[in-house]
Amino acid sequence: MPSGEGVYRKTMLRKPKTGVEVGDRFIKTDDKKDVWIVTNQWDGKYPVPHYQVVMEGHETRRRTLSQTVLLDPTYYTRVVEAP
Repeated sequence: MPSGEGVYRKTMLRKPKTGVEVGDRFIKTDDKKDVWIVTNQWDGKYPVPHYQVVMEGHETRRRTLSQTVLLDPTYYTRVVEAP
């Protein structure tokens, strides 16, 4: 790049995530104080993937939820981290 043209940076906009990955964080729609972290995924014998989630700060509080439930805004909302 010739001098004097400045620096060009490619800016990428983040698309909303449509799936679930280990490490993703969710809150219950009706209880926004507790954060649930995805710790495991099971694809096995289920027609829909299932995930184990653990309450942040209370690792003994565990739940197994389907991807359908985690992505349904009636039940859970993804915690979006600031870039």
